[in-house]
Amino acid sequence: MSQPTARRRHLGRVLRKAREDAQLTQTAVAKELGCGQGKINKIETTLVAISIDELDKLIALYQVTEEKAGELRDLASQDQLDGPRRTNLSRAWSAFEQLRDLEQDASEIRCWHGERIPKPLQSEFYMLSQHSERLPTAEVVQLVRQLEARARIFTVVNPPHYRVILSESSFLRMPGGPSLRLVIDQAEHLLNLMSRYHRFALRILTFQAAIPFVDTDFQIVRFAGDERDFAYTETAGGARAFEREDELKLFDAHWNDLCSAALDQDDTKNFLQKLVSDSKLALEAEENG
Repeated sequence: MSQPTARRRHLGRVLRKAREDAQLTQTAVAKELGCGQGKINKIETTLVAISIDELDKLIALYQVTEEKAGELRDLASQDQLDGPRRTNLSRAWSAFEQLRDLEQDASEIRCWHGERIPKPLQSEFYMLSQHSERLPTAEVVQLVRQLEARARIFTVVNPPHYRVILSESSFLRMPGGPSLRLVIDQAEHLLNLMSRYHRFALRILTFQAAIPFVDTDFQIVRFAGDERDFAYTETAGGARAFEREDELKLFDAHWNDLCSAALDQDDTKNFLQKLVSDSKLALEAEENG
């Protein structure tokens, strides 16, 4: 993560804590500043910068100590010079920015995916199969860089515990249609990740699993520090982050149901190894006519 992004996130986090310590809502603060509640939320969640004048008003409103006020002014001044610029993502996708910026700093991430392989786990072949036929070369190169950036979740200092449950159907619904080569490549890639990174835990939910239902894909992102935990979901219409305690309890409950029904680590390795073996035999038979 870039230093400017980390700086803005720290600024937003400190401002949020100061507001909560002052027992003020975002709506009440917005009224004092003469803006909408949404702007206060964006300042606290790093989506927009704060001007020095606005910051001074918040410092007075929150009754921040002089020492902390100096730290906040230094952070805001530097952010004005080199802070991260807003992307062209729509408001509906702002939760994705939150996930992308914070997931590498999490202490634990729990993911459920029913129909696809999530980006941090995708092999390059899998990712290119989704996009290469309909995108120009320059954009494909950018996608590869994004894939590499997301995959750093395994190699950052003190990486999060990354726990993933994939449905068996994730290996049947390949991008671009059925492809034994793609199944082999992706399954071998997952086996390699499992062997290399001890904080990565993968489990497969088979079609025979004893579970009453499965919900849409989600991620639960937890932090050891003062960053706020959240759950993340994504649809064709946009992404959403859930932060309320009652919402997180519902995601945790479904995660526990999925864990109870999914294969354990050893059986998941056996499943993937058999998938590779069977797919290679089928590919050989297909090529031999």
